Order: sequence, then structure tokens, then C-alpha cells
Amino acid sequence: MITPAPHHLNADAFDPKLGAIDSEELTRHVPVAALTNRREKLTRIFQIGFNKCGTRSLYRFLQRNGIHSAHFNRGMLAQRIQENIDGGRKPLFGRKINAFVGYTDLQRITFHGAIEAATYYRQFFEYYPNSYFILNTRDKDGWLASRKAHGAGNYINRYRVALGLPDETSVLSYWSDQWDQHHEEVQSYFKNKPGRLIVYDIKTDHPQKMVDFLSPDFFTLPELFRHEGVTTKVDAESYRKNAPIDLKNNRRIS
Repeated sequence: MITPAPHHLNADAFDPKLGAIDSEELTRHVPVAALTNRREKLTRIFQIGFNKCGTRSLYRFLQRNGIHSAHFNRGMLAQRIQENIDGGRKPLFGRKINAFVGYTDLQRITFHGAIEAATYYRQFFEYYPNSYFILNTRDKDGWLASRKAHGAGNYINRYRVALGLPDETSVLSYWSDQWDQHHEEVQSYFKNKPGRLIVYDIKTDHPQKMVDFLSPDFFTLPELFRHEGVTTKVDAESYRKNAPIDLKNNRRIS
């Protein structure tokens, strides 16, 4: 069996047994990253595509390979990142948020505002230049349909109120334009930064493409990539329970 090399940053944390653990139990089994030296602190993995493009699949893939990662956390990840950037601090400033290697699903959508922290890739690169950036993507029409259906329609309504738009058609138009702009600008930004960006189609690309991309610093196995988080299997009540929270009063914002 192929095993990690000493130079891989997850060499000590990789454990084949992680691949057999149920997804919902993975978090408490993945070792906490040490992040004790400069190389470890500057080498992170950022998912910088939008949600409904396999963010949970990427998250679990990293975890199964022993890469300590954070995912959504009811919007708190995106909120902290934005607060840090707005305050002139490093995006991952703070003991809790800085403790991870991988970061996925960086968004926070409430009736009061929308944060798409994946769009902060420039700031991520500025402070963590040895990092790996994953532009997770899919066919745009399928993405729009998935977002529209997310949370049994609650997600698009929350986004509509956050942006002050009149109807779902306006939200879909906004998302479509945002998608085109983000994809163009990300690829332009990383054009002269070889080895830092992968454009990964969650529907059509083989996991080996991801394995090869991460291989200079991380050991991963393609068979540990599995598709998770199907929109049609998420009902309205489950979505409501996982809604972003009011960080000051520790309550859900529905």
C-alpha cells in the first residue's frame, strides 16, 4: 500500500482507518494539526468555489486523508474571516479559526446579509502564499437549480431578503452574474501562480486530479473522495436547524 512520505504535511495524521469511519463521526477522529512551523502555517487548503458544488464532498475527502479541516460551522467561518479582513487582520486571525488546514463552504447567508468568503482568495493568498486553492465548479445551470432547491426553497428566499431583491428570478440572475465574474477573476488572478489553483468539476473530474494537485505537500488517496450532501435529500426542517446563528446571542437566524 502507498503511504505518506516524510515531507507530506499530513504524514503523521494520515490513517487508513479514517476511510472506514462514518462521515458524521469523522470530525472527532481527525487529529488536530500542529501548525508549529512557518511552512505549516503558510500552507493551507482553501475551497474558493461556491456552495452546491461539492463542498461537503471536498471537506470529507480532506478529513478522510487526515487533514484537519473546517466546514461552514453555521456561517461562523465566513463571519470571522470577514471581520478579520475588515479589521485589517489576517483572514484566519484567532486561535479557533486558525487551527485548521482545510477550509470549505465559506458562506453565511441570513435575512440581514450575505457573505461569500470564497471571494477573499486574494487575501488568503497574501497571507498564506504556499496554500492550495480549489475552484470547485460544475455546470452553471445545474448549480443554479441546486441552489434554488436548497433547503426546500428557504435558501433562495433568505438570499433574496439579504440582497433586497424583488423575486427569485432576480436572485437567479444575480447568482449567474456572480458565478461568471468569480470564475473569470479567480483564473485570471492565479494565471501567473503555477501550482496554486485547481479548477475542479465536481461532476466530471476524476479525484486523481485532486490528488495530483495536492501531492507536493499532502498525501491523499482518490478512493477517499465520495459524493455527499445531495440537495434533494435535505428537507426544510433539517435546513432550518442548520441555519446561521446570531454570534452575539447564540441563536439561529432563520
